[in-house]
Amino acid sequence: MQLHPQVAALADLCRQHRRTLHRIPEIGLEEYQTQAYLLGVLHILQPDCLQTLPPTGVKAVFYAKSPLGTIAFRADMDGLRVSEETVAPYASTRPGCMHACGHDEHLTPLLRLDKLISDNRDALRSNIVLLFQPGEEGFAGAKLMIENGALENPHVGRIYGLHVWPTVPYGKIGVRWGYMMANSCEFDILVHGKSAHGASPQMGVDAVVAAAELITLLQTIITRSLDPHQDALLTIGKITGGTARNVIADRVELNGTLRSFSAQNYDTIVQKVRSMSEGLATATGAKFEFHSLMSYPCLENPRPMVEDFYRYISMRDVELVEPVMAAEDFAYYQQRLPGLFLFLGTLDDENKQPLHNACFNYREDVLLYGVEVFRRLALEEPLNES
Repeated sequence: MQLHPQVAALADLCRQHRRTLHRIPEIGLEEYQTQAYLLGVLHILQPDCLQTLPPTGVKAVFYAKSPLGTIAFRADMDGLRVSEETVAPYASTRPGCMHACGHDEHLTPLLRLDKLISDNRDALRSNIVLLFQPGEEGFAGAKLMIENGALENPHVGRIYGLHVWPTVPYGKIGVRWGYMMANSCEFDILVHGKSAHGASPQMGVDAVVAAAELITLLQTIITRSLDPHQDALLTIGKITGGTARNVIADRVELNGTLRSFSAQNYDTIVQKVRSMSEGLATATGAKFEFHSLMSYPCLENPRPMVEDFYRYISMRDVELVEPVMAAEDFAYYQQRLPGLFLFLGTLDDENKQPLHNACFNYREDVLLYGVEVFRRLALEEPLNES
């Protein structure tokens, strides 16, 4: 991708921002030091409006003289409960916490986009809103931002987001219209039995056996209750229960996740989980409680926005991606207004680690491609290609 000279000149600052942010990862809704760093950088560039949004979000606004509308750009800012295993000199200084999903990279293009906007205020055709969002990793921070006025004053007409992606070739921009990322639901199932001595199982209700039977039944939902052409996943990732090897367990907790590209399939799966639990309760005497925790909607890119995006970037710089089962709370913005989500490729010969991996890393010069894409969209500069 051809970089504008103003973008290329930002290489050292991008690297500096990224490394500073990478050293101070914070768990969702607790990003106080990250927020303070962002505010310090933004304050120097004097946006027309700079405010904090509860609990740790930041919103910066640059007004155009005669705006055609308002464009927003969003970056998420939270880290993960992952112990970093890279040997980078800028590795996390916080044991058990790491930017293993690239959110330090997401923040950096927005921090440098504000510099470009500040330097080119007279060229703005639209108001520009920069949203630095907390709590994407399971806390629905996008929803909190919306509830606290992120999309108003001024009223946002369209929004863009970007995520580094380790299966897209380095420097390419991954995009597709329609479903791009899945809806997701984290859930718990509590199985209540009755404790008894292991030598007298008839006097108890074995929650372990009931839980095992339920897990086996759940595996049939995807293969027997859904159209095989429809993608969906149901995983029980953690089981906790029992007190001793010779005691009938009176309680087991199952922790799982559900993902699909269809709200209808989601409803079908949840109903099947409930009906299977009710049937097993009758058969075993155990009681089952289903608790839906955080749920993200599907991320779906509008076709008109994707087609318009091709005016700003050459086809040789684009990678058409397949839908992925990962989830993104950027979908909450898309429920309110047109929103386009992009993948920034980081895959090269040296960097092949998946997201959420303790060794996840990437070439830092890829940051400039994120800045360049945002620059073109913010300053509304379509390519002049034949």
